Amino acid sequence: MLPGSLIGRYIETDSFIHSLDARAKGICLLLFLAACLSIHSLWSLSIVIAMFALSILLSRLQPIVAIGSIRMLLLLLGMAALLNFIFWRPDVSGGLFVPPRPQIAGLVHGAWVGARLVLMVSFINLFLVSTPPEECTEGAVFFLSPFRRFARGLAGVPLVVMIAVRFVPLVVAEGNRILMAQRSRGMRSERRLAARVRELRPLVVPLFRSILRRADELSVALEVRCFDPFRARKSVFEREVGPREAAALLCSAFVFGLVRFIG
Repeated sequence: MLPGSLIGRYIETDSFIHSLDARAKGICLLLFLAACLSIHSLWSLSIVIAMFALSILLSRLQPIVAIGSIRMLLLLLGMAALLNFIFWRPDVSGGLFVPPRPQIAGLVHGAWVGARLVLMVSFINLFLVSTPPEECTEGAVFFLSPFRRFARGLAGVPLVVMIAVRFVPLVVAEGNRILMAQRSRGMRSERRLAARVRELRPLVVPLFRSILRRADELSVALEVRCFDPFRARKSVFEREVGPREAAALLCSAFVFGLVRFIG
């Protein structure tokens, strides 16, 4: 079982993937996500899976670390497969209200949707565990730089997003501690849905208090460091694009084009 605190957390390793520039990795991630959305056959699915396996090998990470976030999507994948099995029909072009008619074709379509979603989340998680938060923020600021003339404060948006992403492992760990504390006080897990809903109150209230306390501490820390979202921030990272980044971009573009061609 993979601890929730490891999901999306940066793991420092000397590897090819870790040494790439964050901007190049961001473009490669977008190309791979577009390739995942273009999967319509077993050949294209095999190509994307092979590229993901190659990325794991080049990152020198354990596969469980790269694909650990899939466990959080099992319920969503099951619901997507069930809804496609009940409502999706190949002979209906579209519409808001479709009469339910379970078909095997709908189940197959749900499996394809689940495969695309699993690969997309796996690529995003691999990007997060192989890129430091500071470089992720700087890369996002670089991609948002063309829009600065249209809106103020865009420099602070990537920082807020990265802080929110990095708060997820802390929230999971805090929730586990609260759950263990409540169980030590005699809380029991009931099988009935109504009883489980009532049991959530002693978990949700302390968890929200902890989240708000941490958010207040973080806001004070940013204020002490004179953080201003409307002021351009300087970077201590040297942005260099070399042969490694060029090779990664060419390989990602080739895979995307091949998947689009095969379909």
